[in-house]
Amino acid sequence: MKNSFIWADLSTFDLAAAKQFYRRCFGWKFQDIGNQYLLCQAKREPVAGLYPMPKKFQRIKMPSFWMSYIQVQDIQAIAERAPKLGGKVEVKPEAAPGGGAITLIRDPLGAGFTCYEGEAFATQNTVQLQGQRAWHELHISDLESVKEFYTQLFNWEIRSTKEGDRHEIYSDGKLIAGIRVTSNEIKGDKEYWGVYFAVENLDAAYQSVEKAGGQVVAEDKVGDRPALLAYDSQGAAFYLIETKKESGATKHSEKSQFKWRASLGLFFVTLAIILNLNWVWGILFLLWVIPDIQSGSTYFFELVECRENPIIYWLIMVMWIALSIYFFFI
Repeated sequence: MKNSFIWADLSTFDLAAAKQFYRRCFGWKFQDIGNQYLLCQAKREPVAGLYPMPKKFQRIKMPSFWMSYIQVQDIQAIAERAPKLGGKVEVKPEAAPGGGAITLIRDPLGAGFTCYEGEAFATQNTVQLQGQRAWHELHISDLESVKEFYTQLFNWEIRSTKEGDRHEIYSDGKLIAGIRVTSNEIKGDKEYWGVYFAVENLDAAYQSVEKAGGQVVAEDKVGDRPALLAYDSQGAAFYLIETKKESGATKHSEKSQFKWRASLGLFFVTLAIILNLNWVWGILFLLWVIPDIQSGSTYFFELVECRENPIIYWLIMVMWIALSIYFFFI
């Protein structure tokens, strides 16, 4: 659908590290389509892209960032009209990886997005599954400063919601994205388009981000769907949003107040030390190794992925299992 969001990609400093991080978080697989541009696949469907940050961006000290793509009918016309509406064309129309053309534009307050003419990246997931792109939302401090820009440039309709700080964007009568009006104290001093990825379980996703070297920094909400704002291991911001409405952020907040599993583990460790119960150590080592086998990755002084270092990975797994057996029988 034209004038709608169809893609997102990440400009990153370390491509190998980014692959490791997002593989652990979403289970993505990757396909190189040339020029170091990687297609990220979830459930065998392309959902996003990864590429090394261009040197021209590095020279001006741009951070690693996720970029939202809007499909358009005539990219030249868009690039010519945007400055007349108060925007800025950062990158003039040029060939895109995989075909088509792109141009990078900033709105009057500086939020950047990419316009795309073509079909190669025209992916719109009607069913949101683990790791798929689920939503785009503009986080901005002043809606009135950009409202005319977007409505005139893309013929969008911006509607208010019952939440005073949230607005919805419609294109040809279909809901395609959102706008969140927030102060700089909450969102920082940048205006930006946030990219949201679907996860089946927000609590599990929280743990995956932290374990992979990222950081969850805030809870969010899109309508009645809970979400989290996170940074990857290189500082790029992205959002996690649950696929089901009923498992809300309230549940996540309650769990974050008291870590009963960690507390129970500490209790058993203390008990094992006091009573010299070696079999407890065997259980703990086994509980440690099972999630790592399920995820295909472990952390032993550094991140080790089964797909990339299978020998080292399985040696570590065998070591934990052997220690578990040892403590069961001594």
